[in-house]
Amino acid sequence: MDILELIQRGEQNVASHDYSNCLREAAERFLGAYAPFEGFSVVAASPQAERVLGAAMMLKPDLCAGGQGRTVVLDVNIASGTLLARAARRLRDRGNEQVLVAVALYTLASDAHEWEVPDVSQVVIAGNDESQQSALWECAETGDHCVVLAG
Repeated sequence: MDILELIQRGEQNVASHDYSNCLREAAERFLGAYAPFEGFSVVAASPQAERVLGAAMMLKPDLCAGGQGRTVVLDVNIASGTLLARAARRLRDRGNEQVLVAVALYTLASDAHEWEVPDVSQVVIAGNDESQQSALWECAETGDHCVVLAG
């Protein structure tokens, strides 16, 4: 996969969240990956992850988004791990010395499972196989309601 394909795939993953069914599916996928870390707070590594986290908090209202103590750092895509590493570094700089776990909904590189992201103890990829990618676009093509952020 070349860099343009990688960028396009990442953009498609994010754009799919304009559809309510896809956003809900992404939130549920995150909650499935979060389940082993029940009780951890959650921090979004990007504005795109904030949208998924907001949807997840609607499905699971007791989810804490504080960033104190044991924390899961969420992002939609992982290509190099930079956004997750930066978010983890910000938590460390604010004094969080507890366990940090990175969760990404999609990996854009085939070797992401081998990476080490600085300042996190574990990287979890919530979904990455081709069937999930095609299911993502089937979801977007169902004609469900479009969700657009006011800006």
